[in-house]
Amino acid sequence: MFPQRGEASLRRIIRRYRLGYVLSILLWCIGFCSVFVVFWEIWSELFTDSFSISALWNILWTEEVNIFPGLVFKPISFVILAVVAWVSGIAVFMFSRQWFYVPAGRLNLQCPFCKKYWVSDSDRGQVLCPHCRHLVHPKLKRR
Repeated sequence: MFPQRGEASLRRIIRRYRLGYVLSILLWCIGFCSVFVVFWEIWSELFTDSFSISALWNILWTEEVNIFPGLVFKPISFVILAVVAWVSGIAVFMFSRQWFYVPAGRLNLQCPFCKKYWVSDSDRGQVLCPHCRHLVHPKLKRR
């Protein structure tokens, strides 16, 4: 994939997937909402004169948050959900981008649908096949 000595230089291109971006933003919003729920439920205990980290830890493990009647959670479960959502959002965002390398100059391309070849000067990730008129990710063929 990387250019070797004596070979033509390769150009680096990024392909971005919008669904990955949307999913990562959604996961981040879920994380922020769960932290907001915890903060909303325990804010009165947080801003007292005797506030300390051990008191916060005790509140997270002992208090109960009623979401709906009969549905009770501990605040620490929302904090864990937030951390998992944030880490998952970062991972989805990082994997929603793909780097690949194409040779600079004239390229022989093959359409994955009609299997026909053509020569192109462009080195974009998606091109319009001149034979079948599909928008494709062509395969690179050596000259």
